[in-house]
Amino acid sequence: MKEQILIVEDEFIVANDLRIMLQKAGYKVCGIAPSVAKATDLIKAKNPDWVLLDIFLQGSKTGIDLAGQLSEMGIPFIYISANTNQAILEAAKATEPYGFLVKPFREKDLLVMLDIALYRHEQSTRLNQARVTSLKDQVAMIAAKSDTRDEKLKQAAAVLQAVVPFDCLQISKNDPSAEQEQVYLVKNNLNLFQVQTLNDLLQLTGVTQRDYRSWKPSPADTKNQFYNNFEFRRLKMDSLWLKALSDHYQYQSALCYDVLLDDGYVYKFLFLSTAPDGYNKLQLDLLQKNDVALKQLITDVLLKKDAEVKQTRTVKTTPLPLSLPAASQNFNGIIGESPLLKAVFHKITIVAPDETSVLVVGESGTGKERIAQTIHKLSPRKNKPMVTVNCAALPISLIESELFGHERGAFTGATEKRTGKFEQADGGTIFLDEIGELPLEAQVKLLRVLQEKEIERLGGNYTKKVNVRIITATNRNLEKEVAEGRFRLDLYYRLNVFPIELPALRQRKEDIPLLANYFLDRFAKRSGKNVSGISETAMQTLLQYDWPGNIRELEHLIERSLLMATGDSIETIEIPKVSAMAAGPQKEGYRVRTMEEMEREHILEILKICKGKIFGEGGAAEMLNMPSTTLNSKIKRLGIKYEYVK
Repeated sequence: MKEQILIVEDEFIVANDLRIMLQKAGYKVCGIAPSVAKATDLIKAKNPDWVLLDIFLQGSKTGIDLAGQLSEMGIPFIYISANTNQAILEAAKATEPYGFLVKPFREKDLLVMLDIALYRHEQSTRLNQARVTSLKDQVAMIAAKSDTRDEKLKQAAAVLQAVVPFDCLQISKNDPSAEQEQVYLVKNNLNLFQVQTLNDLLQLTGVTQRDYRSWKPSPADTKNQFYNNFEFRRLKMDSLWLKALSDHYQYQSALCYDVLLDDGYVYKFLFLSTAPDGYNKLQLDLLQKNDVALKQLITDVLLKKDAEVKQTRTVKTTPLPLSLPAASQNFNGIIGESPLLKAVFHKITIVAPDETSVLVVGESGTGKERIAQTIHKLSPRKNKPMVTVNCAALPISLIESELFGHERGAFTGATEKRTGKFEQADGGTIFLDEIGELPLEAQVKLLRVLQEKEIERLGGNYTKKVNVRIITATNRNLEKEVAEGRFRLDLYYRLNVFPIELPALRQRKEDIPLLANYFLDRFAKRSGKNVSGISETAMQTLLQYDWPGNIRELEHLIERSLLMATGDSIETIEIPKVSAMAAGPQKEGYRVRTMEEMEREHILEILKICKGKIFGEGGAAEMLNMPSTTLNSKIKRLGIKYEYVK
């Protein structure tokens, strides 16, 4: 007997279409609710197995509100929504749905998403997979560390991103006499957060103390509201300081949220984003649900003075012996004993013996391939091959051939039959690194392999079953890729069955002494140099750096420092100067853009001049002096849509 499903949708036509599709496929629809209140009544009366949930409903409550209740009751749910911008997807992801269906959809889309959701739920239940660590628990872990206050604030900014994405966060006491105590967390050009004081930003923006005091630091009526586009421009008119800051960093939207402490003081969180439509009511709802965590952030992190942690910090930076005798410091070649890394080890231990697909997420240099190798090594497939594929390095014209193989004569130059990577990994594991780089056409084929467990060689006329465990990895924000049309939503949810998120090195700095001494020991043995330790001063330098290149950058820096050492220990560490250069824009209105951003803006400008015409005389392809097929490929890759060029 198939599952009993409740539809929570305020558009009757859409809800009725869903009901017909589900009943035709053999599911039982136990009711249709247009609001959270009606849905709550139906849940109590019908006890559904699943809920299909729209985000924006009748009444004051949204699907996000109901999602929290469903999670507490243990009822799995799938979102159905016409809204797929990044802000919506980030807010939806925070509630941990089992799928996300985009309106309008076909019957096949619905059934595929349900199959994926059922599979994910089954795997999660069977593995007893722990839910994502709550924001409150993450803040508590950060507060318990012996790092300085500023280090803790930067780490807190990183975990807050999962609730409300932002490029700048101002935390200030709602008291005119305390205006100098406000703190700013500003994202730099390396996507790292820097702690800035009001005086730092006044100097950077060229605003004098006198001008600042003559302006309204912040409008008085911004309690729990969000401001996009025109509303944000109006907000800037009410606060010249906000205008100066936003013009400098190119912020285009804001969200304000007030936190009332037990002592009666109010602290204001002002989130700023470079996206013109960065915020919505869903994020306000999520902040309200995490109000306790925000209070904890203020009391246990923001208001704690560095003097309270200096003594313990000195102990943390004492150089460790080169040998690493403690078993807990080495998990199958992965070095570290921080709580965040131990949580990763726990997940690996749970999922490795199983057949479940794994998605490893983390910044470049965090060791994603090492995690994949460890999962394979601890799995029943350890004696079978593990095939690694770098999706970013595959030529677009040969992706299908590389992954699935081809028959002789399948295309020009195919002089012999080729076995693809999936066939090579049959019985073992395939690791698809940089999965976010895979083109949409190949994503469709990959989804079919995941669903049907069979492949078809290019130019072939038959399918072949393959028994392959798939591990994928990416350093991209796949929610953003989905929102911008570069990654399939159904494939994202199919791969995201068991996600493992690797913390950045700056989030687990307590592991730096272990890692630094491990690398020093290894390189000293290899080079034959008699260097036996790292000085306290050098270790302090390592601990104070933010490591945009993560473990890979630390490894290379230790190797270079060893070669430069003249005595029996590394006395000084020369940190790359790029960290200082990337602290932020150096003049008003300036922001370092990526090559992809510059290319996208240039193509958009030409398309507007050509009024959207791509082909033929006077078209964008002619003006850019490139083949129209190449331009079309770039338009798809960069997520340029027709409405952008009107």
